[in-house]
Amino acid sequence: MNLAPRIAEEVRPFLDQLEGSPDPVFVTDRQNRVVAWNRSAERLLGYRPEEAIGLSCSVLMEGCDSSGNRYCSEHCPLTDMAGRGEVVRHFDLKLRPKDSPPLFVDVNILQLTAPPPHHFYLVHILKPSDRELRPQAVREEPEAPPRLALVTARESPDARVRKLTQREVEILGLVAAGRTSAEIASLLHISTLTVRNHTQNILDKLEVHSKAEAVAFAFQKHLV
Repeated sequence: MNLAPRIAEEVRPFLDQLEGSPDPVFVTDRQNRVVAWNRSAERLLGYRPEEAIGLSCSVLMEGCDSSGNRYCSEHCPLTDMAGRGEVVRHFDLKLRPKDSPPLFVDVNILQLTAPPPHHFYLVHILKPSDRELRPQAVREEPEAPPRLALVTARESPDARVRKLTQREVEILGLVAAGRTSAEIASLLHISTLTVRNHTQNILDKLEVHSKAEAVAFAFQKHLV
């Protein structure tokens, strides 16, 4: 796993095991700085390890609650709780990926103890959420994505993108626009079950685990 050089040696072996995890994971220290960032976090949020490590997580991702109120700040409530020895529970958060609209994630925190001066690290395990993925302005865009997206997919340097069919590119664009499976079925004159089958094929081909990850991936690859 990509780690900051100052991270405690005692926790390095554990964090190294998270590099290949399918779950997006990043780790912060007691100063709220990102000290570890795995490949799944890069795929979901768009930031390369060298862009993320060393920055304050609040500055990097501007975490908010579901109502848009700023949650992450210089005085992180999670760090304060960990400093008091309290258990940090599961919570929802809206994050700002690089070069794409905000997305909602479920966050679980694992606290790792370390000797002074580090004291502890907070492992953030992210699970993308499908709810309210796109802002309203995007939801009101035209129903079908431009055919140019298919050309972009066929010419993509990423082999996963080139696997997508024309129909799958259409559906991915509609998912990115905030359409439900029922709405997509109606627009494309196909059954809801067919939409779900296409959606699962998209997830399999792009090697992601949710529609939220697929949309984040599509924005990173300029498909939508």
